[in-house]
Amino acid sequence: MRRRTLLAALAAPVPAGAQARRPRIGMLSAAQASDPVAFVHLRRYLAALGWRNGETCEIAERHGNGNFASVPALAAELVAWQPDVLVVTGGTEVRAAQAAAGGRVPIVFLQVVDPVGSRLVTSLARPGGMLTGAATTAQLLWGKRLELLHDLLPAGRREVALFENRGNPVHMRNRQEVAAQAARLGFGVRAVPFTGNEGMAGALEEAARADAVLVPHDWVLFPRRREVVAWAAAARLPAVYENRFSPMIGGMASYGADLRENYRIGAGYVDRILRGTPPADLPVVLPTRLELVLNLGAIAELGLIVPPTLLARADEVIE
Repeated sequence: MRRRTLLAALAAPVPAGAQARRPRIGMLSAAQASDPVAFVHLRRYLAALGWRNGETCEIAERHGNGNFASVPALAAELVAWQPDVLVVTGGTEVRAAQAAAGGRVPIVFLQVVDPVGSRLVTSLARPGGMLTGAATTAQLLWGKRLELLHDLLPAGRREVALFENRGNPVHMRNRQEVAAQAARLGFGVRAVPFTGNEGMAGALEEAARADAVLVPHDWVLFPRRREVVAWAAAARLPAVYENRFSPMIGGMASYGADLRENYRIGAGYVDRILRGTPPADLPVVLPTRLELVLNLGAIAELGLIVPPTLLARADEVIE
């Protein structure tokens, strides 16, 4: 069996400058293994660049299933597999991969919030070291999401619930930004903390007491997006989400980066690294496409009216 495996590896097409064996791509996320949205898109973009699992490369995935505490051990498993490049999703996964790899493996991230402020890279233009990728600007957009609620809600409905995963350090910064913008728009903020999947039932019950809700992108919330969308509809609670994946299944609206672009950029960086480009030579990319998605059916079900000016601004409208 070992001999056949070795012969197959030697017979596989090998890009110029690569090792004799097929290049190995490790993928790490705290998401549910049953809902690997980021890696589904990433694999498609990689295949378009010629990197097909089992043919021109080997791909191994590890998923935390919403448990951030498991991510360091999963990162260590991937590093022990001796990948040529690691692809990770957010900041928790980056730090776990860095600790496990010890500077020996290039790391490409797909959606890290403020990588400079988080001290993951030296600068966007010159990240330095073995780390680069595509960033997100979640904090800078909460004011826009609140403005969206301001435009849709009738007068008098002015308390907004904000989900806050205590296991996700990004969420503390979310709350600070939302609080600052809420004061400007006349909203009160009800922080709704939870820890992992275990706290979600209580969090939904608490959030339902508010007049509207903001739902961040999170590897606990995101795999449960169908449940959250159905809950918001049943509670008749206007909800604004961080990205398009929730309005596409019945959520009211979203405003944020088109993460599919992040995954395309990530695949391109993996391709360049496997072909010999050092990660330090690849600048961190910020989102270039922000999109407002409105689900008119969901909005109408809540008895809300979309102002013509808001409708004109929408990048995508779901009837």
